[in-house]
Amino acid sequence: MKRIAVLLALLLPLCGCRHVVDDPYVKVKDSGLNWVSIRHYNQRTTPFQRVSVRIDGSGVVTVREGTSLLVTNPYAANVNDPNWNDIRERRITIAREDVIPIFQMLVDQGLFLRRKKSDPANPNESVFVSANIEGKTCGSDENVFGSDPDLAESLKNIVLMFHQPQPRNKR
Repeated sequence: MKRIAVLLALLLPLCGCRHVVDDPYVKVKDSGLNWVSIRHYNQRTTPFQRVSVRIDGSGVVTVREGTSLLVTNPYAANVNDPNWNDIRERRITIAREDVIPIFQMLVDQGLFLRRKKSDPANPNESVFVSANIEGKTCGSDENVFGSDPDLAESLKNIVLMFHQPQPRNKR
C-alpha cells in the first residue's frame, strides 16, 4: 500500500492535473527577475517590419526595430540576409514601480492561461510574447492574435508605448 501511495505521489504531477500553485493569476511584486518580451511583425510590407520590446523588472526597456532577423532573434545566423544590418536599438529606463502595473495588467488579462490555437483575424500583423513573472513563464510560438485578440491588442499597445514608428529614409 505504501508503494502505491509513493507511486501516485510521483506520477500525479505528470498526469496534467492542475495544482493550486499553478494559478495563472498572480500578484506582481517588484523584482528585477521579472521580464516580458514582445515581438511584433508588420506583414503589410516586404520585407517584414519587426519590432521587439523587452521590459525588465528593473525598469530597463530595450526597443529594437528594423527588417533584420536580429530584431526579434539575437541568435540569428543568416549573415547573408540582405536586411542583416537593418536594425536600430535604444534603451529607455523607467521607474521600477511603473513596470509593476504593466506586468499586472498582462497577468490579469490571462498572459499565463493556456490558449486554443486558431487563425488570426488580421493576417497582416503578428504578435508573440514570452515572459517570466513571479516565477511563472510563458512563451508563444503561435500568433497571439489567433488565440487571444484582446491580449494581442494590449501587447501591441505596450509596444506602441515605447516604440513610435518613424518614416524610413530611402537609400
